[in-house]
Amino acid sequence: MTEQRERAAIVGITAAALVGRLMLLWEPMRFDEGVSWAYYVGRSWATIVGAYQQPNNHVFYSLLAKISAAAVGYPPWALRLPALLAGVAIVPLIWAVGRRFADGTTAMLAAGLSVGSTQLTLYSINARGYSLVVALFLALLLVADRLREQPTNARWAAFVALGAIGLYTIPIMLYPLGVVTTWLVLSARALEGQDRKAFLVRVAAAFAAAAGIAGLLYLPIIMTAGFGALLGNKFVSPSPWDVFVMELPGNFGGTLGRWTSPFPWWATPLVTALALLGMLRPTKSDRPSLVLATLLWCTALLVVTHRAPFFRVWLFLLPLFLLSVARGIAWCVRRALKREMWEGEWPAIALAVATLAIAVVTRSVAQNGDTGTFRPAEAMTAVLAPRLRPGDRVLAPIPSIGPMLYYFPRAGADTTMLTIPLQRASRAYLVLDTRSDQDLAWAVRLGMINPDEFPDPKLIAKYPDGELWEIPRGK
Repeated sequence: MTEQRERAAIVGITAAALVGRLMLLWEPMRFDEGVSWAYYVGRSWATIVGAYQQPNNHVFYSLLAKISAAAVGYPPWALRLPALLAGVAIVPLIWAVGRRFADGTTAMLAAGLSVGSTQLTLYSINARGYSLVVALFLALLLVADRLREQPTNARWAAFVALGAIGLYTIPIMLYPLGVVTTWLVLSARALEGQDRKAFLVRVAAAFAAAAGIAGLLYLPIIMTAGFGALLGNKFVSPSPWDVFVMELPGNFGGTLGRWTSPFPWWATPLVTALALLGMLRPTKSDRPSLVLATLLWCTALLVVTHRAPFFRVWLFLLPLFLLSVARGIAWCVRRALKREMWEGEWPAIALAVATLAIAVVTRSVAQNGDTGTFRPAEAMTAVLAPRLRPGDRVLAPIPSIGPMLYYFPRAGADTTMLTIPLQRASRAYLVLDTRSDQDLAWAVRLGMINPDEFPDPKLIAKYPDGELWEIPRGK
């Protein structure tokens, strides 16, 4: 496989990833996206950089989304455009990392696998900062590998800038930034004496500079909401040790299940075995182990925080997982076929087409509930908007409230009707997500509706994934 043909193939594979993601760019808004728009992106620039009531504000991403969407009225595609660009860039970045850390065949196969990856696709069309963090992590790895070879001031500056941008996007960038920093520390073993000491000092200084710059950027939030808003909120605060230990196996298992999609659940053990085979194969490279750096840093951070993170926190490691799977596939096939029949761009292109086809046929992204889905939100809002009158209350529990915070203003409905106290309402509308097993009895059981006060519920709209009830107050 010549370099020219390899580059042409990666352009084609990247184009396939773009097409697959564009097909989903107009998917209904999800819970986290709706909340992020309602409280941050859809408000003033000062609110974006100075408010942090909850971690939905991925500040740097929120700024990018406002830039891309404000002039055209905040349609879903424009809010998601920065995530799409970062998500598509992940594909050639995986290839570039694979070529440096493994070999051309592995790099091409991993790029092919990434085309239909459910998680990479989902966060490429989700108006949040996760795909940006993944892209920044891969870029950091490329910069770090060049620093290992020749540590120039420009490369150190690039390392600091990438780390600071990632931290300003989401504080969970501490995971990937720490992994790359740990890898650089391990690479110092190849140096001797003063060279090693000087290199380690610069690594520590670069890490501190990235964190310091991010801290300065977060200063308006820290001054108004306190430092705890960033690192001490309810989603990242430590769990009791017994709860933490009990949650970890499920956290890792759930992560693997997501990483192997769009392949069916029964393929998870096989894909995981291929990844383990790829990780354990010996390498002739003098680079330190990325697996070791990941284990050292992530284990230390988990022990310090003792909180099982959301599955999507581990998304930055998915490209490395795909590279390991690709390496395992390459090793197995080389044992079964002649080398000249296997190596080249066509197996990677075939893999890209196959994974994309599986993802499209199974609708793996649309069926994925990560970040909260309520598909009837727009249609239900269109039914509600002309009916709503002063004194009405719309009861929309999670996950429906997030998308409705987005669709209400677009339909001319007042979002305060989603939050006014129920005791002040003369009539209530109840939005139920039947996919989450929500029904009228569930709402009564949770105390959302008191049958004595609202005795005559009437179903006014029914959808495959939801129901809308009108419930006047009793006389």
